Amino acid sequence: MGETGEYTISSIIIIVWLIFPGVVFKRFYYQGQFTKQFGTGLFADRLITSLFWGIIVQITTFLVFSKVFNLTILTIEKQAQQLYENLSKNQIASIDHKTLTYILTYLICLVIVATMLGILFHRIIRFFKIDVRVNVFRFANHWNYYFKGEILETEEFKSLKTGKWDSTLVDLIIADGSPDNKVVSGYLTQYTLSHKTGDLEAIYLTQTKRFSKSQNQFVPIPGDCFIVLFDKVIDMNLRYNQIKPTVDVKLFLRLIVYVLGYILLIGILVYPWFLDLRLLNKILGIVFGLTAWVFLISSAMYPLQQTANPKITRQAFKISLAVAIVFSIITLVALKLLPYVR
Repeated sequence: MGETGEYTISSIIIIVWLIFPGVVFKRFYYQGQFTKQFGTGLFADRLITSLFWGIIVQITTFLVFSKVFNLTILTIEKQAQQLYENLSKNQIASIDHKTLTYILTYLICLVIVATMLGILFHRIIRFFKIDVRVNVFRFANHWNYYFKGEILETEEFKSLKTGKWDSTLVDLIIADGSPDNKVVSGYLTQYTLSHKTGDLEAIYLTQTKRFSKSQNQFVPIPGDCFIVLFDKVIDMNLRYNQIKPTVDVKLFLRLIVYVLGYILLIGILVYPWFLDLRLLNKILGIVFGLTAWVFLISSAMYPLQQTANPKITRQAFKISLAVAIVFSIITLVALKLLPYVR
């Protein structure tokens, strides 16, 4: 194989082992109203950031994987060098069952670590509002900071903060083609961004009112949700409803749930590898354990959320808790931790 072929193989290896985990990390890092940032921006910037986070994910995965399987860099380097030489000579590499198992397991761990790190970094930055206070961590969707009142936490707008943000009222002047533009006002409930540019596309209002010149006052607009296309908006004014700060017990409890939840998650991902079991049992234990973890966290968070229908919340709590218990039992059986399956 010529020099061009060797460069092609090297490029594929770099994409798979460095850029791919970075892409997975960013896919789970950009969540909620920040999802569209995943596919926007200059290609060079996205490539560099994917490469950077891919290296972080690779280092983390390698440290965990080498510790669990008692591998060294020299052992892995020897196997990788042999595999690369065979590929560069256009030969089929000879891989035994044990090596193939290590490779597949490592790839699974790579995806899991990238996913968990992406979610963890996003939750930490958003929970502690690091992105609000430090510009370098701020997401590209600046509309979210204005609409959710988070801009009040910044130094420039801190003088406007009199309490905890509760809701946002939006006043709009809309061009509808008539000589007199319409003036509407309502509570902001949702908004959408353009898939291509990330610019504001539409605003969704509830309890909407319009200004009537004949009555010289605002009158309700019939309907449940008033949708305004932003390209029709001439001017927009935001009014933040704030409540006096109090000790938020539920917020503190949610923080405890997050911390304990991620400690449990690390245990689910790491502990099975220290058990003297078949690989299949370890993988099944991790898969079922992750499923139990998701439903357990959901059941713990339901009572800590504000909801308009407590009955539905109680039902969701019971269902999530029941499913979490079932999958926890299945996990213990797969890992042979229950006495009767020894």
